Amino acid sequence: MTPTPLLRAVVRQFGMAAQCVELERYDDTLPSTGSIAVNMLLAAINPSDLITISGAYPARTQLPFIPGFEGVGSVTSAAGNKRVLPLGTAGAWQKIKYSDPAWCFPVPDWLTDEQAATSYVNPMTAWLMLTEAVHLPAGAKLAINAANSAIGLMLLKMAKRLQLDVVAIVRSQQAAQSLDAASVMIMPSAEHRHTAQALKTTGGVDAVLDCIGGNSALTLATALKPGGKFISYGLLSGQAIPKAFWLERPDIEFSYFHLRQWIHHASQPQIAAKLAEVFALIRDGVAATHIAAIFPLTEIADALRFYQQQRPAGKILIRC
Repeated sequence: MTPTPLLRAVVRQFGMAAQCVELERYDDTLPSTGSIAVNMLLAAINPSDLITISGAYPARTQLPFIPGFEGVGSVTSAAGNKRVLPLGTAGAWQKIKYSDPAWCFPVPDWLTDEQAATSYVNPMTAWLMLTEAVHLPAGAKLAINAANSAIGLMLLKMAKRLQLDVVAIVRSQQAAQSLDAASVMIMPSAEHRHTAQALKTTGGVDAVLDCIGGNSALTLATALKPGGKFISYGLLSGQAIPKAFWLERPDIEFSYFHLRQWIHHASQPQIAAKLAEVFALIRDGVAATHIAAIFPLTEIADALRFYQQQRPAGKILIRC
C-alpha cells in the first residue's frame, strides 16, 4: 500500500524564520525499530525555536532539520489513544514525529491540548530554576528581572506558592502596574544602578534570576547578599555578561540554567516527577499559559510573521 503523504516544516538554511521555514510532504514510514509514531496535535512557537533557526547554534544543529521543541501528540496502541509530550529532540512542527518511547511522557486527561502543548518550555524552566537551581527556603528574598514577560509572570506565581519574598524588576511603571509581587522596582536600563543599590541598603537579596545579561546583570549583582546565588537563563540584551561581573562579585554562586541540559542529565523518573508537579501547577492556575492564536501548519509562514511582528502577549500554537 502506498504511504499517505504528510506535512512538516523544514529548515534548509539558517536565517529569519518566516523566510527560512518551508513546508514539505513526507511519507508515513517508521524510520527505525524502537521508535513510535506520535501524531502531533499542537506545537508551540518559542524564542528558542527562532534562535535555533537563525543559526545561533550551528555546532549542534545540522541542516536540514524540523523545528519545534514543544508540543503535544497522541500515540495509538492496543489500549487506545493516549496523549504524550515527545521530549528530547526537536521536530514538533510536523504531523507525525517519530520518537523514542522512553522520551514520550503521558499527559493527564484533565489537561487541555493547549495547556499540554505549552507545559514544557516555560513552566518546566521556571519550576526547575526555583526548586533545583536556587532552592531557597520560605521567606528568602528573590529578585526576578523582566518580571512582566511570560516566564517572568509564571516565576512570580510559582515563587509566591513557595512563600518567597519576591522583588519584581521591570523597565517601566506601565509594566509594573499589573504585577503581583511583594515588591516591584523599576530599572529602565543598566545605568540605573540606584535600583540595585536600594535593594542592597534594605539587606540585599538571596538570589537573582536574570534573563537579560549584559551590563544589567552586572548592576543586579550588586544587590546580592554575600555568597548569594545568581542564575542566568537568558540574554535578552543580546550581550554577554561582562568580565567585571566576576571581578566585582567573586563571592557569589553563579550558574547558567538551560532546560535542555537538565533534561538530558536527568533520569526519566526525575523528568516524569517534575512534569507531574508542573501539570498540577497548571491545573491550579499557577503555571497556565495564555494562548494568543492558533494557526494551522499550512500557514506556518503567517504564524511566524505574526509572532515576529506582533510579539503577542501569549503563545502562538500550530495545529499539526
